[in-house]
Amino acid sequence: MNPDDHLFLRIADRLKALSDPNRLKILHALEHHEMCVSEIHDLIGGSQANVSKHLARMRQSGLLEARREGTNVFYHVADPTAFAVCRTVCDALETRAVTERDAIALGRAAAGGPIK
Repeated sequence: MNPDDHLFLRIADRLKALSDPNRLKILHALEHHEMCVSEIHDLIGGSQANVSKHLARMRQSGLLEARREGTNVFYHVADPTAFAVCRTVCDALETRAVTERDAIALGRAAAGGPIK
């Protein structure tokens, strides 16, 4: 494996860790403060086991870190650059939506008014 392949594998791993809606919910819930597993579970629902799998995957990729306090495990964001990735994707989605809206408006105008 050449160095480029290793880099691409690491990038793909990080993007995969962000590629689940529940993981994105978790990430954004932890943006400003840490939370314990039960708080995260209450937020996203599903089974405790499923939430734990998401947290483990995010930890393994370097997105989150955890600390133990008694019987509780608290999670916090380890890599705040993940929010820049989310903002970039949101900006791109918004730009695409505006472009599509404008194209529809032009099509309607060319057709002589609203298409029913």
